[in-house]
Amino acid sequence: MIDSNNPKRRVYIFYILGILLSATILTIDIFSEKNLSKYFNEKLSFLSPTPALNNSNFNFSSFEIFETKSRLINENIRLKNEVIELRKLKIENEKLKNEIVANNSVIKEVDASIYDIFKTSILFKTTTDEYIISGGENINLKEKDLVIDKNSYVVGIVTKVNQDRSIISTILNPNFSIEGIDKYDNEYLITSDSQNLLINSLRLEADSTDIKYIYTDIAFGHPGQFPIVDLSSTQVNIANNKIRAEQYINFRINNLSDLYLIKTKLRI
Repeated sequence: MIDSNNPKRRVYIFYILGILLSATILTIDIFSEKNLSKYFNEKLSFLSPTPALNNSNFNFSSFEIFETKSRLINENIRLKNEVIELRKLKIENEKLKNEIVANNSVIKEVDASIYDIFKTSILFKTTTDEYIISGGENINLKEKDLVIDKNSYVVGIVTKVNQDRSIISTILNPNFSIEGIDKYDNEYLITSDSQNLLINSLRLEADSTDIKYIYTDIAFGHPGQFPIVDLSSTQVNIANNKIRAEQYINFRINNLSDLYLIKTKLRI
């Protein structure tokens, strides 16, 4: 008689039962055309690992992903640089546009059929409060040729001419002086104390305070008539057969100032 309380004997019994059960299940599966194994496979499929993706549908390697990311980063940098360059071009275009508008406004005021107009730039300031500008004998400049601003007002005169540079004295120079006339042919001497223009008549044809502009004139060796001052909002005084006025100077000058040289065209 088998002693079921013996541990070794119990192991043998379970072992033999397991073999018999497996053989029974295998026999049933064979005679059922594998229906039994299919059933267990379907019921236990959730325990199996996720099947690998088909390489034909997902074939990006780690290197390809890195390469694509690098291309996108480089493209982003390139586009940012293009935006920066476009902004620079826009600023430069605006500057050129403003310069063209300013030049056109001067040309409209000045008869280009009679006068040559040269845009100039400040190069240096001298110790005598004068300025060295570009342009000289190379553009046929002469002493007493006029320097005007973008509104065609006289702001200086040429005092010395060199080959490609000239010296100008502006209305900010305390030694500046220039002659002019008004619509009544009254003659004036206009000087500066560097803050104000001092207007004093030299010869009167009419003692009227109804004066708006005082101009340059060829009678004083200037190329023509260009406004020096506008007295329409300035108090004008007449006393002892003299006309006097004083006007604050709004003009300021620096290396970026828009200045133009005016001279009469050469007649051939």
